[in-house]
Amino acid sequence: MRLGFIGTGRMGHPMARKLIEAGHEVRALARSQDKRAVLVIHTTGSPRTAESIADRAAPFGISVVDAPVSGGPHDIAAGRLTLFAGGTPAALERVRPALASYADAILPVGPLGAGQRVKLVNNALFAAQLGLLASAVDLAAQLGVDEPVLLNALPHGSAASRALAAVASRGSVTAFTETVADFLTKDIEIARKTAATLGTTLGPLGRAIAASEKLPH
Repeated sequence: MRLGFIGTGRMGHPMARKLIEAGHEVRALARSQDKRAVLVIHTTGSPRTAESIADRAAPFGISVVDAPVSGGPHDIAAGRLTLFAGGTPAALERVRPALASYADAILPVGPLGAGQRVKLVNNALFAAQLGLLASAVDLAAQLGVDEPVLLNALPHGSAASRALAAVASRGSVTAFTETVADFLTKDIEIARKTAATLGTTLGPLGRAIAASEKLPH
């Protein structure tokens, strides 16, 4: 496939490389109409932004799929990135061969904008888990258990989770939170604003997230 790719930074560069390795023709900036027939949004943002982009693209015959990612550069390199894909089934199937170059979980989650909504819930839950882990470390300290000992033990028990595994690999909740603070803070703010527009809040998730926000960044 011939593909245009906008944004080849920390996440985009390895994606583009995997596309090329899979035999696709990739250009960082697409100018011709045939290369602009497929537009996939991988960034995490407001569902309304994705819908606005689609409205602007429609008169030009451009289909839009909003497919925010879960994972990091190492997942892209391994071809195991997760995509939460919102859009029409036809648009998603059209670009699936290209997306499969770096993602092995391409999950249809509903109409355009649904990908962003699922990703925001995912990140809110992830941040809440970090907050709960911070509270668990505090409890363990009061019980006389050091954080390294706790983080070495918990991944083998029923409390295991991907968040816990990531924290354990860094050795402390604070150390891991520092590595994700920039993007997670941005995503949580978007999630709060999105919830507010619907007249709701993050509820218990928000209270758990507050514990992670108190950690030094």
